[in-house]
Formats: sequence, structure tokens, C-alpha cells
Amino acid sequence: MPSEPNIYVCSTVRHLLFALLRANSLAGESHYILFFSDYQNAALTGWNLRHLPANISVFDVARSRFRAHLGGSPRGRLCYFMAMRNWRAPGALKAPLRALLAEAAPALPGVAGDGASPQLWLFNERNKMARLLRLLIPRFALIEDGESNYRVLVCPWWKWPDRLLRGLPPRARALGEESRCTAIWALEPGRLPARVRHKGQRIDFLDQPGAVQFVDGLFGECAGVTRDARRIILATQPFRIPGVNLADKQRVYDRIVHYLAALGRPVVLKPHPAEDPGDYDFLEGRVARVPGKIPIEVMLIGNAEPVTVLSVLSSAGMGFERYCRRLKLCEDSPSNALYLQTVRSWIADPQRLDEVLRQKLPA
Repeated sequence: MPSEPNIYVCSTVRHLLFALLRANSLAGESHYILFFSDYQNAALTGWNLRHLPANISVFDVARSRFRAHLGGSPRGRLCYFMAMRNWRAPGALKAPLRALLAEAAPALPGVAGDGASPQLWLFNERNKMARLLRLLIPRFALIEDGESNYRVLVCPWWKWPDRLLRGLPPRARALGEESRCTAIWALEPGRLPARVRHKGQRIDFLDQPGAVQFVDGLFGECAGVTRDARRIILATQPFRIPGVNLADKQRVYDRIVHYLAALGRPVVLKPHPAEDPGDYDFLEGRVARVPGKIPIEVMLIGNAEPVTVLSVLSSAGMGFERYCRRLKLCEDSPSNALYLQTVRSWIADPQRLDEVLRQKLPA
């Protein structure tokens, strides 16, 4: 094994898929993947990890366990306090964190110990578990987390002084802006904010030889469920709209599925991981369903023809336009105001939704 192994900190099923695909493309390196499954309440039971290559290890760990363990000692609490503020910690304070890693991932303490120089891979450097690992491994690289990588995010005023002291623009931030971030691997590096674009690298592990077969081995028939270009993936999402209840949401999706059925387009329902899958039991027999905990990218990689991904307002499929055609029923807006107004108008007058569907998916 090489002297510089790779350590990944994953909080979502998309993170885990990307980490596995990158690891699979680099057979000559060792890869240790920490998956904090309680972030999305996404257990690994739907993933076939029994036959991973010997150089890839996946550890299912819990954020609550990390916090509780570090809270049990003064050094642990200080370690956590410094990590949450992106401060550097002296070696004496790192012992509780190493002990926790030894318990959760037995192979890691030596890899992340003093004198070691592994490559740390993060998807969001501000994630709490990512900050803890950064105490042990100060320098890191990012792999795209999603749409947030391509935006400059406004900072509240009380963070301005700290950012000035750290030499960062006070009023807005971008993922990967810190000097300790060495590279940002993105699907579209040319879209990264100007201040971090020089760190951009194009993700190259999705199209590597064997990637499709590797994904099929992880997910079986779920991976190939959309290899028919006539099928439409309906990617759902929590509405979280004041005054709009579950029955309202169900009426919206019922109307969408009814319209697609009238077009003769089979529907694959892909619930959002944060939703209760029971919300869509009323569609039983009218759609093919895949578990919400499976990344939508699994159903896109390997399609000979682009499949349509339809959503109310979702970034599902973003960056995978070579494999899919993305359709959003709500128009993009700088704020959520237009989205809220649009969905409420559909509920008040369902024919407005029909009109949007005819525009986006004409007969």
C-alpha cells in the first residue's frame, strides 16, 4: 500500500457513491471511507459492500457517538470546541479523537496519527465531522457536494471580524476558500466562484472503465431501472411550505403522475432521503419505486440515451446532463418566494400545474 492513503468523510449517500467510485478508479491506493449514516438516517443495508476490493474499507459511524465520546472528558470537549471554530489544536488535545477513531474505524488511527500524511477528502469542509478530522489532517481536498459549490454564500455580520482576521472576504464565502484546501474536484470546475476557480479539477472517476459494472454490483436491479429512455425519473422533495400540508403535496404529485401516464411515459419515483417513503404509498401500482436512500446518480450512470429527470424544484441530476435531461416545473429564483407562490397557485388551481406540464412535456 502507498504511504499516503485516502480518507473520505461522507454524510450523504451521494458522498458515499462518489467516494466509492473514486476509490474504485484508483486500485493502486488504499481508501478509508467514513460514512456518517445518521445524517440522512441512511443505513448501508441497501448497498452491496461485501465484495469491495481489498484496498477499499467503509466504516458506518454515527455523529452522536462522536459528540458524546468527546464530551466525556475536558480534553475531548476542548478538541470539539476548537474544531467547530476551525482552530488548530496542539497534539496533546488530539488523543481523544484518535481514541474514538480507533473504536469506530480500527484501521484509521495509524493512518491519521502523528507523522502520517494521508490525503483527506471532504465534501463540505464546514460539516462538523469534517472539522473534527481536519484537526488530525490539516490539509484537505474537496469533492463536489452539489449546487452550493457553485455559489457565493452571504455571511451574517457577526462573522465578519473573524473572517477578516483569517484573511478571508468578510461578507461572503465560497466552499474551498481556505488556504488549507488544496483542490476542488467538481463536475463543472469552470462554474466555480472566481475566487476558488484556480483550485478546480474536473471529476474524472465517473467515466472510468468498469464504473457502470461497479455501480451495478453495488445496487443490482435498482441501478438499471432507467436504462429505458422512455421512463421518467420523478425526483421528489419535501415542500416545507407554510400552509401546505401532506394532502396538498400528494395532490400535486398525483396530478403529475396522472399527466405522465396519459403520455404513456412510465414513471420511476425517487423520493428524497429526508422524506417519509409512506408519503407516496398512494401511488402504489402506478409507478416503479426505488428507495430514497439510493443516490439518484446510480440510475443515471451508464444510460445509453439520456433519461428525463423531472422535479418540482430540485438539483437532482445536476452535473449529469450527459446522462439525463433535467426538467424543473418551478422556475429558478434567487429566493424561495417564487417557488412558494408557484406551488400554492397549483394547489388553489390545479389546471395551472397542467399548463406547466404541457409546456415542459408536450404530448
